[in-house]
Amino acid sequence: MQVDFAFICDYAEATNKVNALGIGFDTIMAGRVPVRHPNFFLVIQLRANVVEAGEKNFEVHLIDEDGKEIIPSVKGKLNIPRPPAGTESTGRIAMRFDGVEFPRYGAYSMHVLVEGHEMARIPLRVAQAPVPSQN
Repeated sequence: MQVDFAFICDYAEATNKVNALGIGFDTIMAGRVPVRHPNFFLVIQLRANVVEAGEKNFEVHLIDEDGKEIIPSVKGKLNIPRPPAGTESTGRIAMRFDGVEFPRYGAYSMHVLVEGHEMARIPLRVAQAPVPSQN
């Protein structure tokens, strides 16, 4: 199984194809911390052959730079349809996260595991917003 793509964005839906807005942001600017981000989406597309296809357990972890989870891990099931022999099929996840509180400035990352194997690690940073100049 391989990852075709994985990113964080402002909005997404995954049906027969992925539709997404604000693709690939990696920094949240904050005037102070803790900061609560209203919402964002995690998107991942996996490609599997006939042997790898089927129902898969997945987990998503959002951790800080010390490895501490800042929200409880999210678990679910993903069904990757069994393709005809010699071809591949895809499974897609578009998962919404609402009101996530980031406790401090620094590096965070989202980790996506499928059947216990890390398939994607997406960096995310919370940075001090620039102070407007007083001209």
